[in-house]
Amino acid sequence: MKTKKLLLLSGILALSLMPANAELSVDDVSSREYLINHGHAAATADIVELSRSAVNGNEADLPIYHKYDNKPLIYKWIDKTFIYLDPALDDGKFLRKDTKFAPSVDDL
Repeated sequence: MKTKKLLLLSGILALSLMPANAELSVDDVSSREYLINHGHAAATADIVELSRSAVNGNEADLPIYHKYDNKPLIYKWIDKTFIYLDPALDDGKFLRKDTKFAPSVDDL
């Protein structure tokens, strides 16, 4: 009986001294998947990705940049016309360099 108690106590002590190995690195915590899975908006994940790419000197490849991939030309033209009429619509130029805050004919 005493050996069972001693064995159980030593087993509990051994388990309590083991490391958890549940570490997260900075890359894990600031990744797009981690942020979205933990309740942050996609725009927040885009801002973090753009900030990381600016610090590291890389070019960010965000999903919004691929908005017009595989779309017909008429769709692109109509969408850019609506963006010209209402500058509040998302045009995929979020936080890019040389941002123009007034629409122009060159946007079409």
